[in-house]
Amino acid sequence: MEQYSYEEFLEDLSMGREIHFIYKNDNYYIGCGTGQFMFWKSYDSTSEIVGDGLEDLLRKVRLDGKQIKEIWDLIEIDTIF
Repeated sequence: MEQYSYEEFLEDLSMGREIHFIYKNDNYYIGCGTGQFMFWKSYDSTSEIVGDGLEDLLRKVRLDGKQIKEIWDLIEIDTIF
């Protein structure tokens, strides 16, 4: 995928799109399902995080102790629905 900015990521999530991405060879999902913003690591139901809104979810999600914005350059976008 060509360069995809963090701002585009936020815009797509705000529109209700779902995004699958890869970080350190692990697959993750983030999006709005059943009216709530959710995040989880693929095949790990215990990793689910639910946010009251997008900003709340992004505050809660940590990968290696860092927010998505801080590791953006290390993330590979797999699929956008």
